[in-house]
Parts: sequence; structure tokens; C-alpha cells
Amino acid sequence: MHALYSAILLIFLMPRSITSELCDRGTGECKELTDTECPDIFYNQHLIGANVKYCNEFEDIVCCPLPLNVQQRLMVDETRPYEKQCKRFNEMRPTCRNVPFIIGGTKAEAREFPFMALVGSKERNKTEVSWDCGGTLIHPRFVVTAAHCLVTNEKKEQRLDPNFDSPKFVVRLGELDYNSTTDDAQPQDFGIVNYVVHPSYDDDEDGAYKHDIAIIELDKNATINEYVAPACLPPSSGNDNLQLTAAGWGFTKNTGSKSSHLRKVTLDRFDDDLCISRLDLEIDRRTQFCAGSINGNGDTCNGDSGGPIFVQHPNYNCLKILLGVTSYGRICGKQGLPSVYTKVHLYTEWIETIVWAE
Repeated sequence: MHALYSAILLIFLMPRSITSELCDRGTGECKELTDTECPDIFYNQHLIGANVKYCNEFEDIVCCPLPLNVQQRLMVDETRPYEKQCKRFNEMRPTCRNVPFIIGGTKAEAREFPFMALVGSKERNKTEVSWDCGGTLIHPRFVVTAAHCLVTNEKKEQRLDPNFDSPKFVVRLGELDYNSTTDDAQPQDFGIVNYVVHPSYDDDEDGAYKHDIAIIELDKNATINEYVAPACLPPSSGNDNLQLTAAGWGFTKNTGSKSSHLRKVTLDRFDDDLCISRLDLEIDRRTQFCAGSINGNGDTCNGDSGGPIFVQHPNYNCLKILLGVTSYGRICGKQGLPSVYTKVHLYTEWIETIVWAE
């Protein structure tokens, strides 16, 4: 039986309760939302409201605050598979570029974002690739992207066939400008063995997506070097990060064309209420957040879907933390009009079960 197929089955067989798992940077512990497990939140949900932090996407496991004296004694490092791997990824990098981010959108430097992935499609037995989406390498063999990048115009169901072969989709890592052969890049191309769309993924008539996240398994391990290296999954929501960076090969204008050169932009995080009023569209406050440019026209656009929105890792100079997956928006590059991103931290348990399944 295929390893990924086995991992998918485990997702539905394993209980969703979590025990002795730290959250919110070690200030809380993941517990069931009951009067005995976490009375502080159970009896005060009406007061805490949107400030309740969840450990999974099903809204039944909450981050229950620990007493301050307990918080100070506990360490969060290496308590989860992705945290252990994050440290290992940092040690694997021979060198790294830590170029300051520039607000407003500009070309990325070579080797600046080695976790960036291009997700493309092509017809069977053809060589030409259409690079439609982005993604984030989180493991030498796995990429996180948006679910809608993989299920658009296809039947919306999880791929469970262990012999699944997808000539339609391909992934490229280590790229900078896909129309240049003289840029400072070392591309690595991959086929896709399988992909897993989140089981709760859905879209509606307004073009909004819910649980818009998916995992791609490459046909072989990526070679980790200065040009290709994973990003880290988030240990917490990252709600305290008011400025975030996004990158991608998408459209540079709402009615323009895609950029063949990787670009980056620093974005402002929008309050949920402000986001909803600006978009005139409801978002899922628990699983989605908004970012855009309050005073400028920086934004993500078509072709950036599935790509990352991220911050610098506080402990590892060579690594970034993946906070969100680019999902959807209204009009690209309009001042004060944000786009919507999938919160990654709510899906780390689901991701771990697939990527780091034993």
C-alpha cells in the first residue's frame, strides 16, 4: 500500500482529541472544550468570542491557557514533528540570504525564498507547462498549496488511489525567472505522486473558498541546497504579526499579465470586521485572515494562489514561518482592498499526519 494512501486513511481513523500538546508558543495546552478539561474557556466563550484559539480545524480542541508559573517551565521546541524538522532544515542550509523586505512589490533576489514552489499543468505527452499557482515546500517531498489550484474544473473529492498518476500537474522548485536560463537559479522539476485536498474544502457562488488548503507529494525528494529549502509550519496563529510578506509569480496588475520573475510584497494584516466590510463578503474568522495594503496597492493576484504569506522565523535566521496560503480576493492591487488567506496553524495536525506519518 502506498505510504501516502495509508496516511490518508489514518486521518479518518485516528481520534481527534489531543493530549499534552502545547500551543500558542507554550502559553497553553490543547484540550477538549468541556467543563472539566478547560473550564476557563468553556464557561467564558461568550466573553472571549473570537479570541478563543483552536488547535485544530474542527473547533472542538482549544488552546487552554496554562498558569503563568507552568508556562515559564515548559519548552515548546521539538514537541511536534514539524518543530523538530524545522531545526534540522536550518542546519541543512549551507548559507542563506536574509534580504530586507520591500513594501509595494518588487522582484525577489536569487535564493531569497528557497521554499517557493511553482505548480503547473500540462497536457499529457506535451512539454509546455502553464504555471498556474504557487506553493510552499515544507518537507523535501511535500508542498502545501491551495485546494482550488488542484480541483478547479475537476471533481471535488480526495484522491485516494494509491496508483494515482497525474501527468496534468507538475512542480518546480529553485526557480527565479522561468523565462530565463541565465538567472541565478537552479530549478528542480517534479512529477506528482499524489495530492490530498482538505476534506472540508468547499467554494461558493461568490468565488469564496473554505478550508482552501492541500498537500502535494512529489515523485522524489528535493535536493536541499541554497536554492531549495523548506519553510517552517507555524507554532501559533501569528495574529500578533501585523506585517506579512507574500511572494509569487502571479499577475502584477488586475488586468495585466503574470510575472515570470518571482516577486515579493509586504502586506498589512486587516482586522476581520474591516476586511468583511471592504470585501462585502463574509469570511470564516477562525480559519481565514485578510491582508493587503492600507496605504498602497501591494497585493497578491491571479497566479499567486496557493503561494505563501509568511514571516521571518524568530529563532532561525535562514528560515521563514508559513502563516497563510493565498486563497482569493476581489480586485487585485486596489488600495485598502485586502485578499483572503487560509490560516495554516489550524491545519498543522492534519499536515503532520500526512507528511510525517510513521
